[in-house]
Amino acid sequence: MKQRNKLLFGGIGILVLFLVLAATTMNATTTFVTPTKAQGGNYDGDWVNLEGRVTDLHRSNEQVVFDVVDNNTSVRVTYDKTMPETMQNGRVVVAKGVLRDGKLDARKLSVRAHEGTDRPEKSK
Repeated sequence: MKQRNKLLFGGIGILVLFLVLAATTMNATTTFVTPTKAQGGNYDGDWVNLEGRVTDLHRSNEQVVFDVVDNNTSVRVTYDKTMPETMQNGRVVVAKGVLRDGKLDARKLSVRAHEGTDRPEKSK
């Protein structure tokens, strides 16, 4: 009986580890897309990380609505949490959420600390 319990608990432990590994792997494979790629690709219903510049930023009550743009197109984003302090038109953001019908319902929102490929120089 004791050996049977050990096997049962061992099997449950392996199953839990497998599920944790599967969940973290799925989260790690989330696709980064630009607005052009989002509009032209087959991402409807998928969780994506949409990256681009903010335009047409509006805030009403607890909802933030804005467009994420690149050189070619834009995607409308809605975000139902507190707007980050550094959020403003022209900033580069990564909006993470589900893309449906060409619009993104963002669950997470990150504002880039700097734009471009070069980091700002520290003042001495």
